[in-house]
Amino acid sequence: MKSVCSIKESEVTKNQRRQFLQKSASAATAFWGGLALVGCGGGGSDGSGGFNGASLLPASGNGNGAGAGETPVPGSAEAPESGNSLPVSVNNSTAENLPQPVGQGVKNDIPSPSETSPIVQSFVPTAEAPGGSIVITGAKFDSTAIVSFGGVRATQISVDSATQISVTVPALAVTGPVTVETAGGTGRSVAPFAVLSAPAPAAGYRLAWHDEFDGTSLNTSNWRAHTATRYDAVRTADAVDVSNSILTITTYTDPSTGKHHTAFLDTNISSGCKFTFGYIEARMRFVNRSGQWSAFWLQSNRHRAATPPNPAAGVEIDIIEHRAFDDTQSDARNHHSSAVHWNGYGADRLFLESGVRSLPAGESFSDWHTAGLLWTPGKYQFFLDGVQFWEATDGISQSDEFIRLTTEVKDKGRAGEIPPGGYGPRGADTNAVTQVDWVRVWQLPPAP
Repeated sequence: MKSVCSIKESEVTKNQRRQFLQKSASAATAFWGGLALVGCGGGGSDGSGGFNGASLLPASGNGNGAGAGETPVPGSAEAPESGNSLPVSVNNSTAENLPQPVGQGVKNDIPSPSETSPIVQSFVPTAEAPGGSIVITGAKFDSTAIVSFGGVRATQISVDSATQISVTVPALAVTGPVTVETAGGTGRSVAPFAVLSAPAPAAGYRLAWHDEFDGTSLNTSNWRAHTATRYDAVRTADAVDVSNSILTITTYTDPSTGKHHTAFLDTNISSGCKFTFGYIEARMRFVNRSGQWSAFWLQSNRHRAATPPNPAAGVEIDIIEHRAFDDTQSDARNHHSSAVHWNGYGADRLFLESGVRSLPAGESFSDWHTAGLLWTPGKYQFFLDGVQFWEATDGISQSDEFIRLTTEVKDKGRAGEIPPGGYGPRGADTNAVTQVDWVRVWQLPPAP
């Protein structure tokens, strides 16, 4: 396996996107459709949200439907805001995937902004792979609209209304501004749209599901926030924030009760992501404290003890676990580990562990890192920043698994002792914080 970091959008691009989200007049509702999200996250492929198959990708075709909606049916379009205007499908096939540099192409003279020019206010998601769908929100859109991604024209668009366009990202799209041209002028996005490419471990795979954490709150079509107490903390959605395209889980202590609070998220809901085989990756950073730890992992509803043990039915896969201190109270802030657990959690449980791994000298988990898992029918391969550090060939699940992003608190446990004063009130410098930039699932395309 190549020791190569996967190709990602630049930090400049990401920061520009965050600034753009802050400045938008309103956040668009996330509408998932087409290739990237069929059967997961945005609802089932039939719009019901109930997907339990092995693959999240369409069984056939390129999945480039231009429909939009919170739980779209491929090929459909979101209903217009007003009953007086119908969606208008626009076919720009004569210019399919052709860059349009300044001074060339079908339209050489780009009019300056005017009272008639379209306005590109926002788009959701802010990052997508070619073949996926996005929804553009703005004003002064009409049937003459031409949409381009970094100068590359889209050929499948639906003008849903004067304020909304649904569009499929063209095959040769490049990262750059989203441009809408009409007879009345040209409008460009302030922030660039990021075109996603498969990371090195997933070469040849296609994006099947992702959450970029756009918007201002947790997408409850993708994630469930657990409640009730686990170990020494109350799990609550109040410990979750989404802003500037970042998910933040905060561990804090309520000064009025002395109780610790944190968050435990997963996609184990009807409209959430469950998948079998593929490459999953998250971009994360940790500022953990003594007595608590954070993890990015997979779990199966079929994981249980059996005679003989049957990991094919489902297992727990810990892609990355991080803690600030270990059970001996030794510093572990720049360490990480992975594991596979099967056959339940009783006396007959079975597991494999990677052992404690360390970051290269000079690096810190308070900075951003990617953690990934390549899961095939015969092997697990674990990656940090695109470099494989462990693999396992036992305990291989052949069943659908869902995603978990969790922080847990336990005094005198695997992460040491809870500080005498706890973690401080929410917002204090003593809070423990886990942040997630995005989570993405890539899968092999179906056989023709």
